[in-house]
Amino acid sequence: MRLLTSGWQMADHKQTIASALTNPPVIETVLGLLTAGSGEATANTWPQLIDEMLRILTLKDDWDGEGTEAPCRALVGGAITLAQSLQEDGFPPADRVIAGANGTIYFEWHTPLGYQEIEVTSPVDAECRWVRKGAEMTEVFSLNIRS
Repeated sequence: MRLLTSGWQMADHKQTIASALTNPPVIETVLGLLTAGSGEATANTWPQLIDEMLRILTLKDDWDGEGTEAPCRALVGGAITLAQSLQEDGFPPADRVIAGANGTIYFEWHTPLGYQEIEVTSPVDAECRWVRKGAEMTEVFSLNIRS
């Protein structure tokens, strides 16, 4: 998987994370914080989260009664590909995965260091948000996912 993260293009996912952890300004915003902040075991496993994404795949538009667009098949496939890559790279499973109100999919982690989410916005794009515990600012960066 190839990722473009805040202007850093690397050969593969692990190299992106390793580079971002040693190069400002991305140092504290990349997924490595999940590993650093995951002192507690999550109740989920990656296979359980993938099963939940397969359930999300069955949603129809207006699934919440509020006119919400359901995530398309290709976007769910991109989210599953991202989950499999994160699992292969040894990252802890998300605390939950949910369908967003605008046809996207969110992965969420709550760690002692703060809150992290990845919103899959297209089959090949995602946005990562990191909020440090006690911070008033959200750090945001884009992920461009290529298989």
